[in-house]
Amino acid sequence: MNHLLILDKDAETYLREVEPHNLPDLAIRTAIDSQEAQSLVSDAQIIFGQPALIAEILPQAQQLQWVQSTFAGIEPLCKAHLPTNYVLTGVKDIFGSLMREYVFGYILARERSLLTTHQNQRDKVWYRIPYRSLADITIGIIGLGSIGKSIAKTARHFDMRVLGMKRTADKLDDIDALYLPSAIDEFLPQLDYLVLILPDTADSRDFITAKELSMMKDSAVLINVGRGVTVNQRDLTEALVKKQIGGAILDVFVEEPLPENDPLWSMENVVVTPHNSAYSFPAQVARIFADNYRRYMDNRELLYRVDFSRGY
Repeated sequence: MNHLLILDKDAETYLREVEPHNLPDLAIRTAIDSQEAQSLVSDAQIIFGQPALIAEILPQAQQLQWVQSTFAGIEPLCKAHLPTNYVLTGVKDIFGSLMREYVFGYILARERSLLTTHQNQRDKVWYRIPYRSLADITIGIIGLGSIGKSIAKTARHFDMRVLGMKRTADKLDDIDALYLPSAIDEFLPQLDYLVLILPDTADSRDFITAKELSMMKDSAVLINVGRGVTVNQRDLTEALVKKQIGGAILDVFVEEPLPENDPLWSMENVVVTPHNSAYSFPAQVARIFADNYRRYMDNRELLYRVDFSRGY
């Protein structure tokens, strides 16, 4: 019998989603925080849950063989002081549609001046605001995993020019030109929109600083839906104040929630959203767990295995 601990603030919801899969030889216990989990973790071979909570009890999980994250971001489990003698699997291929809805919702709102048009309606002002077609716009995507590829595919439907950046020079569908990070000075000046979908790793922290922002058009817009630490927030704020770039659409920040006194809240050229571009829907995540559990029972390779050294 395998012992599973579901450790998540929504543990009961995940339990309700897992039970209908009728997974064999599985005893399930739940906890909503690390304190509650302390008495349950010692004989758990499998933990399914929130990375930050799991990290707190990981040293006590002496029988652990596999962790399935309920979040896309698994950084808390990749800290150097934590054990890595188990298989860690993440959540992928379910956020692409949500992220592309977010990205293109805000691009279209900006390009078609939807908020201003709505205000004009309220004020009974008949005024045709000039706009450009998305077909005349260049979008650049840094982070070409499943989410980045989904955004690129949608950009292609709008006939946008699509540039990408990744660490290896692979040929990808829907990308007009691919750049290595060493060519960032060629990549950034071409962009009308820069979309960042980078994980939190040693290589990605402060990937965009004052130096990179100075390479961008003064009309360009930065969209960050990856991790807040990949952009130097102080440098970004200064660039926005000085109008070195045209604006920013930010769903992630170095500190979350964003402090009330942060100047980003009140900038007219900035959109601030509360890290909600893509939720982990329990039913979808439970399906990933159920599929991986069957693979685990059959001694097959688990889906979305994380490389601890890379952090993703």
